[in-house]
Amino acid sequence: MKKVLSLIFLISSVALSQNKQTIDSINNLYVQGLNIPKDSLIKLYKVNAENAQKISYEKGVADAYSKLSLAYSYQGVYDKSAQYGLEGVKLYEKLGLNDQVAYRYAELGYSMKYNDMEKAQAYMQRGKSVAEENNYDSVLKDIYNNYGVLKEIQNQLDSALYFYNKGLKIKKEQNDSIGIPYSISNIAGVYGLQKKFGKAKEYFNQSLQARLKMEDSIGIAENHTQIGEVFMAEEKYDEAILNIKKSLPISLKKEYRNLTQYNYKTLSDIFKSQNKADSALFYFEKYLAIKDSIHNTEVQKKIAELSIEYETEKKEKELAERELEIEQKNTLIYGSLGLAFLLGLLGYLFYNQQKLKNRQLKKEGELKTALAKIETQNRLQEQRLRISRDLHDNIGAQLTFIISSIDNLKFGLKNATQKTKDKLTNISSFTSQTIYELRDTIWAMNKESITFEDLQARITNFINQASAASKGVDFTFQVSETISTEHTFTSVAGMNIYRIIQESVNNALKYADANNISVAISEEQNKFLITISDNGKGFNITEIQQGNGLNNMKKRAQDLEGNIEFQSNVNKGTNIELTVPKYSSVKK
Repeated sequence: MKKVLSLIFLISSVALSQNKQTIDSINNLYVQGLNIPKDSLIKLYKVNAENAQKISYEKGVADAYSKLSLAYSYQGVYDKSAQYGLEGVKLYEKLGLNDQVAYRYAELGYSMKYNDMEKAQAYMQRGKSVAEENNYDSVLKDIYNNYGVLKEIQNQLDSALYFYNKGLKIKKEQNDSIGIPYSISNIAGVYGLQKKFGKAKEYFNQSLQARLKMEDSIGIAENHTQIGEVFMAEEKYDEAILNIKKSLPISLKKEYRNLTQYNYKTLSDIFKSQNKADSALFYFEKYLAIKDSIHNTEVQKKIAELSIEYETEKKEKELAERELEIEQKNTLIYGSLGLAFLLGLLGYLFYNQQKLKNRQLKKEGELKTALAKIETQNRLQEQRLRISRDLHDNIGAQLTFIISSIDNLKFGLKNATQKTKDKLTNISSFTSQTIYELRDTIWAMNKESITFEDLQARITNFINQASAASKGVDFTFQVSETISTEHTFTSVAGMNIYRIIQESVNNALKYADANNISVAISEEQNKFLITISDNGKGFNITEIQQGNGLNNMKKRAQDLEGNIEFQSNVNKGTNIELTVPKYSSVKK
Protein backbone atom coordinates (compact mmCIF):
# COMPACT_ATOMS: atom_id res chain seq x y z
CA MET A 1 0.00 0.00 0.00
CA LYS A 2 2.82 2.44 0.86
CA LYS A 3 4.39 1.82 -2.55
CA VAL A 4 1.06 2.62 -4.26
CA LEU A 5 0.72 5.86 -2.26
CA SER A 6 4.28 6.89 -3.04
CA LEU A 7 3.58 6.34 -6.73
CA ILE A 8 0.45 8.47 -6.56
CA PHE A 9 2.26 11.37 -4.87
CA LEU A 10 5.10 11.08 -7.40
CA ILE A 11 2.67 11.26 -10.30
CA SER A 12 0.93 14.31 -8.89
CA SER A 13 4.22 16.09 -8.12
CA VAL A 14 5.53 15.83 -11.67
CA ALA A 15 2.18 16.97 -13.15
CA LEU A 16 1.56 13.57 -14.81
CA SER A 17 2.38 12.28 -18.25
CA GLN A 18 0.09 13.54 -20.99
CA ASN A 19 -1.13 10.30 -22.53
CA LYS A 20 -4.49 8.46 -22.48
CA GLN A 21 -3.18 5.39 -20.65
CA THR A 22 -1.82 7.39 -17.71
CA ILE A 23 -4.92 9.60 -17.56
CA ASP A 24 -7.21 6.53 -17.53
CA SER A 25 -5.11 4.87 -14.81
CA ILE A 26 -5.51 7.87 -12.51
CA ASN A 27 -9.24 8.19 -13.26
CA ASN A 28 -9.79 4.51 -12.48
CA LEU A 29 -8.44 4.84 -8.93
CA TYR A 30 -11.06 4.04 -6.24
CA VAL A 31 -11.70 7.34 -4.46
CA GLN A 32 -12.91 5.87 -1.16
CA GLY A 33 -10.06 3.42 -0.91
CA LEU A 34 -7.24 5.96 -1.35
CA ASN A 35 -5.30 6.67 1.86
CA ILE A 36 -4.39 10.24 0.95
CA PRO A 37 -5.86 13.59 2.10
CA LYS A 38 -8.89 14.72 0.12
CA ASP A 39 -7.20 18.03 -0.79
CA SER A 40 -4.34 16.10 -2.40
CA LEU A 41 -6.86 13.89 -4.17
CA ILE A 42 -8.68 16.93 -5.58
CA LYS A 43 -5.38 18.39 -6.80
CA LEU A 44 -4.53 15.06 -8.46
CA TYR A 45 -7.78 14.94 -10.47
CA LYS A 46 -7.59 18.63 -11.43
CA VAL A 47 -4.13 18.06 -12.92
CA ASN A 48 -5.45 14.93 -14.64
CA ALA A 49 -8.34 16.92 -16.17
CA GLU A 50 -5.91 19.60 -17.42
CA ASN A 51 -3.67 16.98 -19.05
CA ALA A 52 -6.67 15.37 -20.74
CA GLN A 53 -7.73 18.78 -22.10
CA LYS A 54 -4.23 19.40 -23.50
CA ILE A 55 -4.48 16.31 -25.72
CA SER A 56 -8.25 16.83 -26.47
CA TYR A 57 -9.16 13.61 -24.67
CA GLU A 58 -12.80 14.43 -23.78
CA LYS A 59 -13.62 11.12 -22.10
CA GLY A 60 -10.57 11.57 -19.86
CA VAL A 61 -11.80 15.07 -18.94
CA ALA A 62 -15.31 13.74 -18.19
CA ASP A 63 -13.94 10.91 -15.99
CA ALA A 64 -11.71 13.34 -14.06
CA TYR A 65 -14.66 15.74 -13.52
CA SER A 66 -16.76 12.86 -12.19
CA LYS A 67 -14.04 11.91 -9.71
CA LEU A 68 -13.69 15.55 -8.65
CA SER A 69 -17.46 15.65 -8.04
CA LEU A 70 -17.22 12.59 -5.82
CA ALA A 71 -14.18 13.89 -3.89
CA TYR A 72 -15.86 17.25 -3.21
CA SER A 73 -18.98 15.42 -2.05
CA TYR A 74 -16.99 13.54 0.60
CA GLN A 75 -15.69 16.90 1.83
CA GLY A 76 -19.21 18.31 2.07
CA VAL A 77 -18.48 20.95 -0.61
CA TYR A 78 -21.72 20.35 -2.51
CA ASP A 79 -21.64 23.33 -4.88
CA LYS A 80 -18.28 22.20 -6.31
CA SER A 81 -19.54 18.61 -6.41
CA ALA A 82 -22.59 19.63 -8.47
CA GLN A 83 -20.49 21.87 -10.76
CA TYR A 84 -18.01 19.17 -11.76
CA GLY A 85 -20.68 16.44 -11.85
CA LEU A 86 -22.84 18.34 -14.38
CA GLU A 87 -19.80 19.28 -16.50
CA GLY A 88 -18.90 15.59 -16.66
CA VAL A 89 -22.45 14.60 -17.68
CA LYS A 90 -22.45 17.17 -20.51
CA LEU A 91 -19.28 15.64 -21.96
CA TYR A 92 -20.65 12.08 -21.66
CA GLU A 93 -23.84 13.16 -23.47
CA LYS A 94 -21.74 14.76 -26.22
CA LEU A 95 -19.77 11.51 -26.62
CA GLY A 96 -22.94 9.36 -26.65
CA LEU A 97 -21.88 7.37 -23.56
CA ASN A 98 -25.38 6.88 -22.18
CA ASP A 99 -24.31 4.33 -19.57
CA GLN A 100 -22.02 6.95 -18.04
CA VAL A 101 -24.75 9.61 -18.35
CA ALA A 102 -27.11 7.39 -16.34
CA TYR A 103 -24.50 6.49 -13.72
CA ARG A 104 -23.18 10.02 -13.19
CA TYR A 105 -26.64 11.59 -12.91
CA ALA A 106 -27.50 9.01 -10.26
CA GLU A 107 -24.15 9.47 -8.50
CA LEU A 108 -24.66 13.24 -8.42
CA GLY A 109 -28.16 12.80 -6.99
CA TYR A 110 -26.90 10.44 -4.30
CA SER A 111 -24.13 12.81 -3.22
CA MET A 112 -26.72 15.58 -2.63
CA LYS A 113 -29.05 13.47 -0.45
CA TYR A 114 -28.34 15.37 2.78
CA ASN A 115 -28.00 18.79 1.16
CA ASP A 116 -30.89 19.12 -1.30
CA MET A 117 -33.34 16.19 -1.39
CA GLU A 118 -35.47 17.67 -4.18
CA LYS A 119 -32.51 17.98 -6.58
CA ALA A 120 -31.05 14.67 -5.34
CA GLN A 121 -34.24 12.82 -6.29
CA ALA A 122 -34.55 14.64 -9.62
CA TYR A 123 -30.99 13.71 -10.68
CA MET A 124 -31.45 10.14 -9.41
CA GLN A 125 -34.71 9.68 -11.36
CA ARG A 126 -33.07 11.06 -14.50
CA GLY A 127 -30.23 8.54 -14.21
CA LYS A 128 -32.64 5.68 -13.44
CA SER A 129 -34.79 6.48 -16.48
CA VAL A 130 -31.79 6.46 -18.86
CA ALA A 131 -30.50 3.16 -17.40
CA GLU A 132 -33.93 1.45 -17.53
CA GLU A 133 -34.56 2.58 -21.11
CA ASN A 134 -31.25 0.98 -22.21
CA ASN A 135 -31.29 -2.05 -19.82
CA TYR A 136 -27.96 -1.09 -18.20
CA ASP A 137 -28.04 -3.71 -15.40
CA SER A 138 -24.45 -2.94 -14.38
CA VAL A 139 -25.56 0.64 -13.67
CA LEU A 140 -29.07 -0.14 -12.38
CA LYS A 141 -27.76 -2.33 -9.53
CA ASP A 142 -26.14 0.74 -7.94
CA ILE A 143 -28.90 3.17 -8.89
CA TYR A 144 -31.62 1.00 -7.31
CA ASN A 145 -29.59 0.66 -4.12
CA ASN A 146 -28.87 4.38 -3.85
CA TYR A 147 -32.46 5.30 -4.75
CA GLY A 148 -33.50 3.11 -1.85
CA VAL A 149 -31.28 5.22 0.42
CA LEU A 150 -33.13 8.36 -0.68
CA LYS A 151 -36.47 6.70 0.07
CA GLU A 152 -35.22 5.61 3.50
CA ILE A 153 -34.11 9.16 4.33
CA GLN A 154 -37.67 10.27 3.48
CA ASN A 155 -39.01 7.51 5.80
CA GLN A 156 -40.60 5.66 2.86
CA LEU A 157 -39.49 2.29 4.19
CA ASP A 158 -41.64 0.14 1.87
CA SER A 159 -40.21 1.88 -1.19
CA ALA A 160 -36.68 1.66 0.27
CA LEU A 161 -36.94 -2.14 0.70
CA TYR A 162 -38.42 -2.43 -2.80
CA PHE A 163 -35.40 -0.77 -4.43
CA TYR A 164 -32.79 -2.36 -2.10
CA ASN A 165 -34.02 -5.81 -3.10
CA LYS A 166 -34.13 -4.91 -6.80
CA GLY A 167 -30.50 -3.81 -6.63
CA LEU A 168 -29.40 -6.82 -4.54
CA LYS A 169 -31.00 -9.22 -7.04
CA ILE A 170 -28.91 -7.83 -9.91
CA LYS A 171 -25.73 -7.80 -7.79
CA LYS A 172 -26.17 -11.47 -6.88
CA GLU A 173 -26.78 -12.37 -10.53
CA GLN A 174 -23.51 -10.60 -11.42
CA ASN A 175 -21.54 -11.89 -8.37
CA ASP A 176 -20.78 -8.30 -7.37
CA SER A 177 -18.66 -8.94 -4.26
CA ILE A 178 -18.17 -5.20 -3.63
CA GLY A 179 -21.78 -4.12 -4.07
CA ILE A 180 -23.54 -6.97 -2.24
CA PRO A 181 -22.37 -5.89 1.27
CA TYR A 182 -23.71 -2.37 0.66
CA SER A 183 -27.16 -3.68 -0.25
CA ILE A 184 -27.18 -6.10 2.71
CA SER A 185 -26.20 -3.24 5.02
CA ASN A 186 -29.02 -1.05 3.72
CA ILE A 187 -31.61 -3.82 4.15
CA ALA A 188 -30.29 -4.35 7.69
CA GLY A 189 -30.86 -0.65 8.38
CA VAL A 190 -34.54 -0.98 7.48
CA TYR A 191 -34.83 -3.95 9.83
CA GLY A 192 -33.41 -1.71 12.54
CA LEU A 193 -36.02 0.98 11.84
CA GLN A 194 -38.66 -1.75 12.08
CA LYS A 195 -37.22 -2.67 15.52
CA LYS A 196 -36.16 -6.13 14.32
CA PHE A 197 -32.86 -5.68 16.15
CA GLY A 198 -31.60 -9.25 16.09
CA LYS A 199 -32.04 -9.49 12.34
CA ALA A 200 -30.52 -6.03 11.83
CA LYS A 201 -27.31 -6.97 13.72
CA GLU A 202 -27.09 -10.27 11.85
CA TYR A 203 -27.17 -8.51 8.46
CA PHE A 204 -24.85 -5.68 9.55
CA ASN A 205 -22.28 -8.24 10.71
CA GLN A 206 -22.55 -10.05 7.36
CA SER A 207 -21.78 -6.79 5.60
CA LEU A 208 -18.93 -5.97 8.02
CA GLN A 209 -17.18 -9.31 7.46
CA ALA A 210 -17.32 -8.85 3.68
CA ARG A 211 -15.93 -5.31 3.93
CA LEU A 212 -13.10 -6.40 6.24
CA LYS A 213 -11.97 -8.85 3.57
CA MET A 214 -12.03 -6.07 0.94
CA GLU A 215 -10.36 -3.52 3.28
CA ASP A 216 -13.19 -1.09 2.53
CA SER A 217 -12.38 1.46 5.23
CA ILE A 218 -15.42 3.69 4.74
CA GLY A 219 -17.76 0.71 4.61
CA ILE A 220 -16.20 -0.73 7.77
CA ALA A 221 -16.67 2.59 9.57
CA GLU A 222 -20.31 2.82 8.46
CA ASN A 223 -21.06 -0.74 9.64
CA HIS A 224 -19.54 -0.10 13.10
CA THR A 225 -21.71 3.02 13.42
CA GLN A 226 -24.82 1.12 12.29
CA ILE A 227 -24.21 -1.76 14.71
CA GLY A 228 -23.70 0.82 17.46
CA GLU A 229 -27.07 2.37 16.60
CA VAL A 230 -28.81 -0.98 17.00
CA PHE A 231 -27.20 -1.50 20.43
CA MET A 232 -28.26 2.03 21.35
CA ALA A 233 -31.87 1.27 20.40
CA GLU A 234 -31.67 -1.81 22.63
CA GLU A 235 -30.30 0.42 25.45
CA LYS A 236 -27.08 -1.60 25.50
CA TYR A 237 -25.01 1.55 25.80
CA ASP A 238 -21.58 0.05 26.49
CA GLU A 239 -21.71 -2.04 23.29
CA ALA A 240 -23.02 0.99 21.38
CA ILE A 241 -20.15 3.23 22.55
CA LEU A 242 -17.59 0.50 21.73
CA ASN A 243 -18.79 0.24 18.10
CA ILE A 244 -19.10 4.00 17.52
CA LYS A 245 -15.54 4.49 18.81
CA LYS A 246 -14.36 1.85 16.34
CA SER A 247 -15.91 3.91 13.53
CA LEU A 248 -14.74 7.38 14.63
CA PRO A 249 -10.95 7.02 14.02
CA ILE A 250 -11.61 5.70 10.51
CA SER A 251 -14.02 8.51 9.55
CA LEU A 252 -11.56 11.11 10.92
CA LYS A 253 -8.60 9.60 9.04
CA LYS A 254 -10.56 9.34 5.79
CA GLU A 255 -11.98 12.86 6.19
CA TYR A 256 -15.50 11.43 5.86
CA ARG A 257 -17.05 14.47 7.52
CA ASN A 258 -20.73 13.51 7.38
CA LEU A 259 -20.04 10.23 9.19
CA THR A 260 -17.71 11.95 11.69
CA GLN A 261 -20.42 14.50 12.46
CA TYR A 262 -22.96 11.73 12.97
CA ASN A 263 -20.62 9.74 15.23
CA TYR A 264 -20.04 12.76 17.50
CA LYS A 265 -23.79 13.42 17.75
CA THR A 266 -24.57 9.77 18.48
CA LEU A 267 -21.95 9.57 21.25
CA SER A 268 -23.32 12.76 22.78
CA ASP A 269 -26.86 11.31 22.77
CA ILE A 270 -25.69 8.05 24.37
CA PHE A 271 -23.82 9.80 27.20
CA LYS A 272 -26.78 12.12 27.72
CA SER A 273 -29.11 9.13 28.16
CA GLN A 274 -26.64 7.83 30.80
CA ASN A 275 -26.69 11.20 32.62
CA LYS A 276 -22.97 11.67 31.91
CA ALA A 277 -23.17 15.39 31.25
CA ASP A 278 -19.43 16.07 30.82
CA SER A 279 -18.95 13.43 28.12
CA ALA A 280 -22.23 14.39 26.42
CA LEU A 281 -21.17 18.06 26.25
CA PHE A 282 -17.66 17.13 25.02
CA TYR A 283 -18.95 15.23 22.00
CA PHE A 284 -21.77 17.69 21.31
CA GLU A 285 -19.27 20.53 20.98
CA LYS A 286 -17.25 18.43 18.53
CA TYR A 287 -20.46 17.73 16.61
CA LEU A 288 -21.31 21.45 16.38
CA ALA A 289 -17.79 22.33 15.20
CA ILE A 290 -17.85 19.96 12.25
CA LYS A 291 -21.51 20.68 11.48
CA ASP A 292 -20.77 24.38 11.03
CA SER A 293 -17.97 23.57 8.57
CA ILE A 294 -20.13 21.57 6.15
CA HIS A 295 -23.61 23.11 6.61
CA ASN A 296 -25.07 24.26 3.32
CA THR A 297 -28.76 25.15 3.16
CA GLU A 298 -31.07 25.77 0.22
CA VAL A 299 -31.24 29.45 1.12
CA GLN A 300 -27.45 29.72 0.83
CA LYS A 301 -27.49 28.12 -2.60
CA LYS A 302 -30.25 30.40 -3.84
CA ILE A 303 -28.38 33.43 -2.57
CA ALA A 304 -25.30 32.22 -4.43
CA GLU A 305 -27.23 31.76 -7.68
CA LEU A 306 -28.89 35.16 -7.52
CA SER A 307 -25.64 36.78 -6.43
CA ILE A 308 -23.96 35.47 -9.57
CA GLU A 309 -26.71 36.98 -11.70
CA TYR A 310 -26.44 40.22 -9.75
CA GLU A 311 -22.66 40.39 -10.26
CA THR A 312 -23.11 39.63 -13.96
CA GLU A 313 -25.45 42.57 -14.32
CA LYS A 314 -22.94 44.81 -12.53
CA LYS A 315 -20.16 43.75 -14.91
CA GLU A 316 -22.39 44.41 -17.92
CA LYS A 317 -23.11 47.88 -16.56
CA GLU A 318 -19.41 48.59 -16.02
CA LEU A 319 -18.65 47.38 -19.56
CA ALA A 320 -21.32 49.70 -20.99
CA GLU A 321 -19.81 52.63 -19.07
CA ARG A 322 -16.31 51.86 -20.42
CA GLU A 323 -17.71 51.65 -23.94
CA LEU A 324 -19.29 55.05 -23.41
CA GLU A 325 -15.94 56.57 -22.41
CA ILE A 326 -14.24 55.12 -25.49
CA GLU A 327 -16.90 56.43 -27.80
CA GLN A 328 -16.67 59.89 -26.25
CA LYS A 329 -12.90 60.02 -26.90
CA ASN A 330 -13.35 58.89 -30.49
CA THR A 331 -15.97 61.53 -31.00
CA LEU A 332 -13.56 64.26 -29.98
CA ILE A 333 -11.13 63.02 -32.63
CA TYR A 334 -13.67 63.12 -35.41
CA GLY A 335 -15.02 66.50 -34.22
CA SER A 336 -18.13 68.06 -35.53
CA LEU A 337 -18.58 65.49 -38.30
CA GLY A 338 -19.47 62.89 -35.72
CA LEU A 339 -21.55 65.10 -33.44
CA ALA A 340 -24.88 63.87 -34.65
CA PHE A 341 -23.73 60.26 -34.44
CA LEU A 342 -22.38 60.86 -30.93
CA LEU A 343 -25.64 62.30 -29.70
CA GLY A 344 -27.53 59.28 -31.01
CA LEU A 345 -25.00 56.91 -29.51
CA LEU A 346 -25.13 58.67 -26.14
CA GLY A 347 -28.87 58.31 -26.12
CA TYR A 348 -28.65 54.62 -26.97
CA LEU A 349 -25.99 53.95 -24.33
CA PHE A 350 -27.90 55.90 -21.73
CA TYR A 351 -30.96 53.82 -22.53
CA ASN A 352 -28.96 50.59 -22.19
CA GLN A 353 -27.41 51.80 -18.95
CA GLN A 354 -30.84 52.59 -17.53
CA LYS A 355 -32.15 49.22 -18.69
CA LEU A 356 -29.26 47.43 -17.02
CA LYS A 357 -29.90 49.37 -13.83
CA ASN A 358 -33.55 48.36 -13.90
CA ARG A 359 -32.60 44.72 -14.44
CA GLN A 360 -30.21 44.97 -11.51
CA LEU A 361 -32.96 46.33 -9.26
CA LYS A 362 -35.28 43.56 -10.46
CA LYS A 363 -32.71 40.92 -9.52
CA GLU A 364 -32.37 42.45 -6.07
CA GLY A 365 -36.15 42.18 -5.66
CA GLU A 366 -36.11 38.59 -6.86
CA LEU A 367 -33.44 37.82 -4.31
CA LYS A 368 -35.57 39.17 -1.47
CA THR A 369 -38.69 37.36 -2.73
CA ALA A 370 -36.80 34.08 -3.12
CA LEU A 371 -35.42 34.29 0.39
CA ALA A 372 -38.88 34.91 1.85
CA LYS A 373 -40.39 32.05 -0.14
CA ILE A 374 -37.66 29.61 0.88
CA GLU A 375 -38.07 30.61 4.53
CA THR A 376 -41.84 30.02 4.35
CA GLN A 377 -41.38 26.61 2.67
CA ASN A 378 -38.85 25.59 5.29
CA ARG A 379 -41.25 26.52 8.12
CA LEU A 380 -44.11 24.53 6.54
CA GLN A 381 -41.91 21.50 5.99
CA GLU A 382 -40.67 21.68 9.57
CA GLN A 383 -44.27 21.81 10.85
CA ARG A 384 -45.28 18.83 8.72
CA LEU A 385 -42.30 16.76 9.90
CA ARG A 386 -42.87 17.78 13.53
CA ILE A 387 -46.51 16.65 13.40
CA SER A 388 -45.57 13.32 11.78
CA ARG A 389 -42.88 12.75 14.41
CA ASP A 390 -45.35 13.52 17.19
CA LEU A 391 -47.82 11.04 15.72
CA HIS A 392 -45.14 8.37 15.44
CA ASP A 393 -43.35 8.95 18.74
CA ASN A 394 -46.30 9.83 20.98
CA ILE A 395 -49.54 8.37 19.59
CA GLY A 396 -47.80 5.34 18.08
CA ALA A 397 -45.97 4.60 21.33
CA GLN A 398 -49.19 4.96 23.35
CA LEU A 399 -51.06 2.56 21.07
CA THR A 400 -48.23 0.05 21.36
CA PHE A 401 -48.41 0.37 25.16
CA ILE A 402 -52.16 -0.31 25.04
CA ILE A 403 -51.59 -3.54 23.07
CA SER A 404 -48.93 -4.64 25.54
CA SER A 405 -51.20 -3.82 28.50
CA ILE A 406 -54.09 -5.81 27.01
CA ASP A 407 -51.83 -8.82 26.41
CA ASN A 408 -50.63 -8.66 30.03
CA LEU A 409 -54.23 -8.30 31.22
CA LYS A 410 -55.31 -11.40 29.23
CA PHE A 411 -52.48 -13.36 30.80
CA GLY A 412 -53.37 -12.18 34.32
CA LEU A 413 -57.11 -12.88 34.00
CA LYS A 414 -56.84 -16.65 34.20
CA ASN A 415 -60.43 -17.06 35.43
CA ALA A 416 -61.98 -14.66 32.97
CA THR A 417 -64.84 -15.82 30.75
CA GLN A 418 -64.22 -16.61 27.09
CA LYS A 419 -66.40 -13.64 26.15
CA THR A 420 -64.11 -11.31 28.13
CA LYS A 421 -61.00 -12.82 26.54
CA ASP A 422 -62.51 -12.47 23.05
CA LYS A 423 -63.40 -8.83 23.78
CA LEU A 424 -59.81 -8.09 24.86
CA THR A 425 -58.50 -9.86 21.75
CA ASN A 426 -60.77 -7.72 19.54
CA ILE A 427 -59.58 -4.52 21.25
CA SER A 428 -55.94 -5.57 20.74
CA SER A 429 -56.55 -6.36 17.04
CA PHE A 430 -58.36 -3.05 16.51
CA THR A 431 -55.49 -1.15 18.16
CA SER A 432 -52.95 -2.96 15.96
CA GLN A 433 -54.94 -2.00 12.87
CA THR A 434 -55.03 1.59 14.10
CA ILE A 435 -51.22 1.57 14.27
CA TYR A 436 -51.05 0.45 10.62
CA GLU A 437 -53.49 3.20 9.64
CA LEU A 438 -51.38 5.72 11.55
CA ARG A 439 -48.25 4.62 9.69
CA ASP A 440 -50.03 5.15 6.38
CA THR A 441 -51.05 8.66 7.47
CA ILE A 442 -47.47 9.46 8.53
CA TRP A 443 -46.25 8.19 5.16
CA ALA A 444 -48.49 10.70 3.35
CA MET A 445 -47.66 13.59 5.71
CA ASN A 446 -43.90 13.31 5.34
CA LYS A 447 -43.96 15.04 1.97
CA GLU A 448 -46.09 17.46 -0.06
CA SER A 449 -46.43 15.08 -2.99
CA ILE A 450 -46.34 11.34 -3.72
CA THR A 451 -45.02 9.79 -6.94
CA PHE A 452 -46.84 6.93 -8.62
CA GLU A 453 -43.76 4.87 -7.83
CA ASP A 454 -44.23 5.54 -4.08
CA LEU A 455 -47.95 4.69 -4.29
CA GLN A 456 -47.26 1.46 -6.21
CA ALA A 457 -44.73 0.34 -3.59
CA ARG A 458 -47.22 1.07 -0.78
CA ILE A 459 -50.04 -0.86 -2.47
CA THR A 460 -47.66 -3.77 -3.17
CA ASN A 461 -46.69 -3.94 0.50
CA PHE A 462 -50.35 -3.88 1.61
CA ILE A 463 -51.33 -6.68 -0.80
CA ASN A 464 -48.33 -8.77 0.30
CA GLN A 465 -49.40 -8.36 3.95
CA ALA A 466 -53.02 -9.27 3.09
CA SER A 467 -51.86 -12.32 1.14
CA ALA A 468 -49.68 -13.52 4.02
CA ALA A 469 -52.59 -13.19 6.48
CA SER A 470 -55.25 -14.78 4.21
CA LYS A 471 -54.70 -18.46 3.48
CA GLY A 472 -56.54 -19.86 0.45
CA VAL A 473 -56.90 -16.45 -1.25
CA ASP A 474 -54.97 -15.62 -4.43
CA PHE A 475 -54.04 -11.95 -4.94
CA THR A 476 -52.97 -10.23 -8.18
CA PHE A 477 -51.75 -6.65 -8.66
CA GLN A 478 -51.23 -5.38 -12.22
CA VAL A 479 -49.98 -1.95 -13.32
CA SER A 480 -49.99 -0.78 -16.93
CA GLU A 481 -46.47 -0.26 -18.34
CA THR A 482 -47.63 2.97 -20.01
CA ILE A 483 -48.01 4.75 -16.64
CA SER A 484 -45.06 6.99 -15.79
CA THR A 485 -43.58 6.12 -12.39
CA GLU A 486 -42.69 9.82 -11.97
CA HIS A 487 -46.32 11.01 -12.19
CA THR A 488 -47.02 13.10 -9.11
CA PHE A 489 -50.04 13.10 -6.77
CA THR A 490 -50.76 15.44 -3.93
CA SER A 491 -50.31 13.67 -0.61
CA VAL A 492 -54.11 13.87 -0.05
CA ALA A 493 -54.92 12.40 -3.50
CA GLY A 494 -52.39 9.60 -3.06
CA MET A 495 -53.78 8.70 0.36
CA ASN A 496 -57.41 8.71 -0.95
CA ILE A 497 -56.55 6.28 -3.77
CA TYR A 498 -54.67 4.02 -1.34
CA ARG A 499 -57.56 4.03 1.18
CA ILE A 500 -60.16 3.14 -1.47
CA ILE A 501 -58.08 0.14 -2.59
CA GLN A 502 -57.44 -0.84 1.04
CA GLU A 503 -61.15 -0.63 1.97
CA SER A 504 -62.23 -2.61 -1.13
CA VAL A 505 -59.76 -5.44 -0.46
CA ASN A 506 -60.63 -5.59 3.25
CA ASN A 507 -64.37 -5.79 2.43
CA ALA A 508 -63.73 -8.66 0.02
CA LEU A 509 -61.77 -10.53 2.71
CA LYS A 510 -64.35 -9.92 5.45
CA TYR A 511 -67.67 -10.46 3.63
CA ALA A 512 -67.24 -11.98 0.16
CA ASP A 513 -65.75 -15.46 0.92
CA ALA A 514 -63.64 -14.96 -2.20
CA ASN A 515 -60.64 -17.07 -3.19
CA ASN A 516 -59.39 -14.61 -5.82
CA ILE A 517 -58.91 -10.84 -5.40
CA SER A 518 -57.31 -8.63 -8.06
CA VAL A 519 -56.23 -4.99 -8.24
CA ALA A 520 -55.41 -3.38 -11.59
CA ILE A 521 -54.32 0.17 -12.50
CA SER A 522 -54.39 1.39 -16.10
CA GLU A 523 -54.37 4.66 -18.01
CA GLU A 524 -56.89 5.67 -20.66
CA GLN A 525 -58.04 9.00 -22.14
CA ASN A 526 -56.07 11.11 -19.67
CA LYS A 527 -57.55 9.22 -16.71
CA PHE A 528 -56.42 6.57 -14.24
CA LEU A 529 -58.71 3.51 -14.10
CA ILE A 530 -58.38 1.50 -10.88
CA THR A 531 -60.30 -1.80 -10.74
CA ILE A 532 -60.74 -4.01 -7.64
CA SER A 533 -62.58 -7.29 -8.27
CA ASP A 534 -63.27 -10.58 -6.51
CA ASN A 535 -65.03 -13.88 -7.28
CA GLY A 536 -66.94 -13.99 -3.97
CA LYS A 537 -70.60 -14.38 -3.14
CA GLY A 538 -71.49 -10.83 -4.17
CA PHE A 539 -74.57 -8.88 -3.07
CA ASN A 540 -77.68 -7.14 -4.40
CA ILE A 541 -76.76 -3.46 -4.62
CA THR A 542 -80.41 -2.33 -4.62
CA GLU A 543 -81.20 -4.21 -1.45
CA ILE A 544 -78.07 -3.82 0.68
CA GLN A 545 -77.88 -0.85 3.02
CA GLN A 546 -74.73 1.08 2.30
CA GLY A 547 -72.60 1.47 5.44
CA ASN A 548 -69.77 3.78 6.32
CA GLY A 549 -67.30 1.80 4.19
CA LEU A 550 -69.07 2.36 0.83
CA ASN A 551 -70.02 5.93 1.75
CA ASN A 552 -66.41 6.74 2.69
CA MET A 553 -65.19 5.40 -0.65
CA LYS A 554 -67.74 7.58 -2.50
CA LYS A 555 -66.64 10.65 -0.50
CA ARG A 556 -62.95 9.97 -1.28
CA ALA A 557 -63.77 9.59 -4.98
CA GLN A 558 -65.55 12.98 -4.92
CA ASP A 559 -62.49 14.56 -3.28
CA LEU A 560 -60.43 13.15 -6.17
CA GLU A 561 -62.85 14.76 -8.66
CA GLY A 562 -63.37 11.21 -9.88
CA ASN A 563 -66.11 8.59 -10.03
CA ILE A 564 -66.58 5.20 -8.37
CA GLU A 565 -68.99 2.47 -9.55
CA PHE A 566 -70.00 -0.75 -7.75
CA GLN A 567 -71.06 -3.80 -9.78
CA SER A 568 -72.12 -6.93 -7.90
CA ASN A 569 -74.47 -9.87 -8.31
CA VAL A 570 -75.28 -12.70 -5.91
CA ASN A 571 -72.81 -15.60 -6.37
CA LYS A 572 -71.07 -13.76 -9.23
CA GLY A 573 -68.54 -11.61 -7.38
CA THR A 574 -68.01 -7.87 -7.05
CA ASN A 575 -66.29 -5.34 -9.32
CA ILE A 576 -65.35 -1.80 -8.18
CA GLU A 577 -64.10 0.79 -10.72
CA LEU A 578 -62.50 4.05 -9.63
CA THR A 579 -61.84 6.67 -12.33
CA VAL A 580 -59.48 9.56 -11.45
CA PRO A 581 -58.63 12.46 -13.83
CA LYS A 582 -54.86 12.77 -14.19
CA TYR A 583 -54.99 16.56 -13.88
CA SER A 584 -56.69 16.35 -10.47
CA SER A 585 -53.88 14.23 -9.10
CA VAL A 586 -51.07 16.52 -10.18
CA LYS A 587 -49.43 18.73 -7.52
CA LYS A 588 -50.81 22.26 -7.77
